[in-house]
Amino acid sequence: MAEEIPFARLGIPKEFRDVLSPQAPRPARLAAARGLLPVAPDVQLGMLYVLRGDPDPEVAELAGRSLLDLPVEHVLRAIHVRTHPKVLEYLAESRVDPDLDDRLAMHKLANDRTVRLVARRAGPALCEKLCSNHERLLMTPLIWLDLRANANAAERDLQKAEGFLRMEGALPEAAPAAPPPAAPAAPAAPAPMDLEAEILAALAGQQSPALLAAQDQRLEMIDLDRTSVDLGDFEFNFADETQELSWLLTDDRDERASLEELRSMEGIIRDMSPGQKIKLAYLGNQESRGILIRDSNKLVAAAVVKSGRMSDGEGLAAAANRNLADDVIREIATNREWVRKYPFQVALVNNPKCPASVAMGFIRNLNRRDLQALTRNRNISSAVNQAATRLFREKFKDA
Repeated sequence: MAEEIPFARLGIPKEFRDVLSPQAPRPARLAAARGLLPVAPDVQLGMLYVLRGDPDPEVAELAGRSLLDLPVEHVLRAIHVRTHPKVLEYLAESRVDPDLDDRLAMHKLANDRTVRLVARRAGPALCEKLCSNHERLLMTPLIWLDLRANANAAERDLQKAEGFLRMEGALPEAAPAAPPPAAPAAPAAPAPMDLEAEILAALAGQQSPALLAAQDQRLEMIDLDRTSVDLGDFEFNFADETQELSWLLTDDRDERASLEELRSMEGIIRDMSPGQKIKLAYLGNQESRGILIRDSNKLVAAAVVKSGRMSDGEGLAAAANRNLADDVIREIATNREWVRKYPFQVALVNNPKCPASVAMGFIRNLNRRDLQALTRNRNISSAVNQAATRLFREKFKDA
């Protein structure tokens, strides 16, 4: 089993991997399952997940209990941008907490089942966030059905999400057809609330009868037989969506891809839906990112930058590229780690697609040669050019 565990993807350092092997001394595995080893929160999360599948029932049970007993603040610190999708799914399956749900629903690597589980129980604020998260709607269109069945989702937010999905051609087939326009009718009077029943339910720790009734009413609007309501049981494994993609698109390589390989990759990506392309932006290799960042869909192109997988070299080349979408340049300009570096500042101020308000903040940092070159750049906005010219005269008027 040890050979099948993606230790690197789980963020488990080499010095702790032997402890997780079924051949490791049982006391060591039991100590790890209890969470007693001095490791970082993210490493502990990965280790406990691995031990949850240990062939020793006691070790597996202890690891599961430790995962459940971890304070939510500890779990939130442990989750990062590269947390394995199956760990996220296990947390969504086994724990219910509003703060954790919010993190899981917004996580870029969360698989479809994770987000759908959370969407079904999300509170009003999270429902609104999911309805307005265009990336996630494209990656997992079926969450629209889950939100539609959630009484906490506001109708106006659902309509906005539906309109976006229809525009992108991604509305689930099981969705009800849009009704023909009709004259507005007088709003129906709400059903009277049984106050005594509400009080008794609250005292018994049960859900509000009125809320359940509203949810049942919304479910009637959807053909439940066609919406794959049952998400199935959690399956313990280490599968992630990279396994569904061609190795050409995901495997990092030491040598540059050949022209034939690049053409093959372009053909595969061309046939993908926008949602699949966004997923690839977060999972793909450098060659895939190079293709996706030029995609005509701005959400896809911007997702490449948001993925956090781009090297400084990739980012710098993109910052200087005037042919990329405005959204891509704006996304680069908001990356704090990059914009602190001088080469990025030079590339961005010289890119006409960089927002003038951002470029203005970099001008004062430029050295004489770069500032003078900026005064001669006629492709940038007049405001940036004039500010550069004025600053150059002020700083170097005696030279």
